[in-house]
Amino acid sequence: MVDSLVLVGSCARVGKNVHLGAGTTIGGVLEPPNSRPVIIEDDVFVGGNCGIYEGCLIESGAVIAAGTIITAATPIIDVETGEKFSGRVPATAVVVPGGRIRNLGLSGGKFVLKTPLIVKRRDPATTAKIALEDSLRSFEA
Repeated sequence: MVDSLVLVGSCARVGKNVHLGAGTTIGGVLEPPNSRPVIIEDDVFVGGNCGIYEGCLIESGAVIAAGTIITAATPIIDVETGEKFSGRVPATAVVVPGGRIRNLGLSGGKFVLKTPLIVKRRDPATTAKIALEDSLRSFEA
């Protein structure tokens, strides 16, 4: 299911039963020749106004909350385990926009760097809430 104003770049790979929310941009790749495309596996939900770029891998069953930006170099932190992923969202992970405080520069200033956070794993209740999408997909005109 693709909502309005979605942009899917050339060479991006999008699996089955994926929902791309309104205003989302999925990057593709043409150059350099050995670059990885963006891959979104089956049964993924991507909320509105997300950006997924530069060879990211979104594994099956993941949920990306509205407004989340992910690049191949973006650290994604699991808040329960502390594990860090770069440019890869593990299967069934629920990812929301977040931030982390960093000391940067010679002035010792503190800044918040945007960092997507895995807040939980998708459960059967989440799947039941998107049952409407399944019925819409099976509708024949």
